Amino acid sequence: MIKMNCILLSACLVLVAFCSSGYALRCYHCDNSPTLCKSNSTCLPNEDTCLQLKFGKLRTSACWKASQCSVNDIAEYFQLDNFEFFCCQHDLCNGGAITGVNKAALTLASAVTMLWMLL
Repeated sequence: MIKMNCILLSACLVLVAFCSSGYALRCYHCDNSPTLCKSNSTCLPNEDTCLQLKFGKLRTSACWKASQCSVNDIAEYFQLDNFEFFCCQHDLCNGGAITGVNKAALTLASAVTMLWMLL
C-alpha cells in the first residue's frame, strides 16, 4: 500500500511539474465571432492563460494573462458592462461553451488528493 502511495505521489509531482513547464500555450483566437472559434495561435511568453469572453451573441477568444483574468480588468480592456468569461491554462481550452475549471481549482484538487493519500 505504501509503495502504491509513493507511485501516485510521484505521478502527481511529475504532472504538476509538466503543468508549470515553459512550453508555449496555444489558444483559440477570434474577435467578436457569432460562432465558436476555429482558428488558434501560439501565445506570447507573457500570456499564460486562454480567455473566452461572451457578450450578447458574440464571443471573443484570445491569449491572456492570468493576473488580468478578473471581471474588472476584462471589463476595462474590452470596454464592456455585461459579459461572461472564463480563463483556462491548457492548450485550446477556450474553444467550447463557457464552462471550465481554472488552474487554481485543479491545483487545489491535486493537493487534497495528495494529502488524502498520505493520511
